[in-house]
Amino acid sequence: MNLYQKIETQLSQKLSLSPEMLQSLEIMQLSSIDLLEKINKELLENPALEIDYTKNKKKEEDQSLYNIENSLSDDNVKFLDSSSADISTGVSPDSGKLDTKRQFLEGVISVKETLSDHLLWQLRGLNLNEKEIILGKTIISLIDSDGFFKYELDEIFSPKEIEKARDILESIQLFDPVGVASKDVRSALLYQLETVPEGKLDRNAYIIVNEYFDLMINRKDSLIAKNLGIKLEEVRSAFDFLSKFNPYPGRKFDTEEIKYIIPDVYIYKRDEEIIVEINKETIPPLTVSGYMDKISNMVKNRRNLDEEDRYVLDKVSLAKRFIYALRHRNDSLFRLAMALSKYQRDFFYSGPKALKPLTMKVIAEEIGLSESTISRLASSKYIQTDWGLHEIKYFFTNSIGKSGDNEKSSESVRELIKEIILNEKDKKITDQKISQILENKGIKIARRTVAKYRKKLDILPSHYRKL
Repeated sequence: MNLYQKIETQLSQKLSLSPEMLQSLEIMQLSSIDLLEKINKELLENPALEIDYTKNKKKEEDQSLYNIENSLSDDNVKFLDSSSADISTGVSPDSGKLDTKRQFLEGVISVKETLSDHLLWQLRGLNLNEKEIILGKTIISLIDSDGFFKYELDEIFSPKEIEKARDILESIQLFDPVGVASKDVRSALLYQLETVPEGKLDRNAYIIVNEYFDLMINRKDSLIAKNLGIKLEEVRSAFDFLSKFNPYPGRKFDTEEIKYIIPDVYIYKRDEEIIVEINKETIPPLTVSGYMDKISNMVKNRRNLDEEDRYVLDKVSLAKRFIYALRHRNDSLFRLAMALSKYQRDFFYSGPKALKPLTMKVIAEEIGLSESTISRLASSKYIQTDWGLHEIKYFFTNSIGKSGDNEKSSESVRELIKEIILNEKDKKITDQKISQILENKGIKIARRTVAKYRKKLDILPSHYRKL
């Protein structure tokens, strides 16, 4: 076989994105909070980019005047007490007083205690040696957020450690919250029931959990009554007693981080008109540094540029590109919001039940952007409405239950299901019955679809709702 090299030309097509386009796409999908972080980063890195304070100057002057008047009003003065660090006027505050207020505020800030922290604190109160503390810490680290320890000790510890680990586990099971480190819901309930004084314990409740737990979960009330030889009312009384206990003892220590949401758009009704506004309060207006822009205009036509000139030209160009990307994002977001206010007009007048089926393709064609751009705009952004705060994706929903010209969105069907369940009385409505009710309204969906939507609404089945 002969090997040789040769040079030849070949035509090919490929898609490449310019740095400007890449930056625009990145900014397009950022939420208000993430965008503000991005802007702050750019302000630190690019001296040619500045906040345009002239646009907010009048607003700040008006606000300062309001703050002074507000601080001197009778309504504020009558609530003053010795705990007030200062009267906030918004004008030339005393730095010493500000430090006092800051220290006070920092003093009242606390971090929520986790389940693990709470258990470790109690573990340190036991008279244990260093090796035993390690065993205890290992057990605590394996307790899940519900408060359950679901492992077998021989899966974790060596044969020499098992006996000591079992003793420590039994000690941890006596910790607060009651029922912690138990194996499952049944064990957690039994631990809690066993702490109830004899005179206050419902014996039927204890027997039901201990011997007929599966029947209780499946709400076989009549069968439980028959097995115990008691009346149905006594079974229900036992269930009322059990409802006072926490089957998941660890959940009260749930420390899931709070997610703060700032609306990107406001769409609301005013005098029968739909108003659309972009939230510009959190995003500062930006401009190019006048000094660096002037230098840039002076040197851009020179043939030979030194390093400093190139630096200024580059930073000014980056600043202008960033400002353009921000404007493009806001303009596109506004066009998207306007299109949503048009296609989902009934929602803004009547609420979630009036939400119509809508796809991104329809909106893309309406405002002349690609579906991928619409998807980026809808990502992690929220609209504040008269009917609550909703993610933009909420307004895009598929159709379901088409019967003639009556077409409903899946979201509106979920709202109907929620309304039906909320209006049920003593007799709980089954998924099959809900399906029939919807069919009478011209919305034909299967029972299993009702069950799926009910789960999305975080609503229990009818036999559990009796508890």
